[in-house]
Amino acid sequence: MSKSNQYENDILSHYLNNATIAGVGDATGLRGSTVAGSVYVALHTANPGEAGTQATSEAVYTGYARVAIARDGTQFTVSAGAGSNVNVIAFPLCTTGGGGTEAEMFWSLGDDVSGAGKVRYYGALGNVTPTVFTAAASDTFTAPAHGLAVDDRIVFYPLPGSTFPTGVTEGTVYWVKTIATDTYTVSTTQGGATLDVTASGAGVHQKVIPLIVSNGITPQFAAATLVATEE
Repeated sequence: MSKSNQYENDILSHYLNNATIAGVGDATGLRGSTVAGSVYVALHTANPGEAGTQATSEAVYTGYARVAIARDGTQFTVSAGAGSNVNVIAFPLCTTGGGGTEAEMFWSLGDDVSGAGKVRYYGALGNVTPTVFTAAASDTFTAPAHGLAVDDRIVFYPLPGSTFPTGVTEGTVYWVKTIATDTYTVSTTQGGATLDVTASGAGVHQKVIPLIVSNGITPQFAAATLVATEE
């Protein structure tokens, strides 16, 4: 069972743009809030996951705070089951001294300005379209025209209707170790041991492009690079 494209757009528009969903609820539909309010964007150093909150693996650099985006209908575009930011989303300046860095890997959208608020949508940084892969017990992953390179970082997710390969952990960020045309191997560390795939399966992978934050950096998303999708 699945939702129609229109209903996927309706759900995204309701949350991101405070739009009414006609035909759901009473005669006037599932209405938007009287006061539109905001959604809050958070940065994460690791995948918050389906069971996490916005505080799970959240950025901790000095100066960090979530960014409020108004649900007024002008900040997100919704089409084809995806909602994306219209404008640049800029986080506060990093004032961490001592030359330290923090690698942000994921974003989330939620309801609260701080604390362990609900995660409504989340994804890997980089806005790279997910690609279908198959994995074999030979420890190789196959994805035609995958566009990956050695030392790229990558995350795996299940594909509805398919069996996820054993030995691969959903949401963990891996390093690409070797490339051979349409196949590749991965490791849990850069240049480390090849990940042991103990049973074949399939899913989707997504390249992660980390956002490296250090003193004096203002982390930001370009327009149309934070993409929330309905599955």
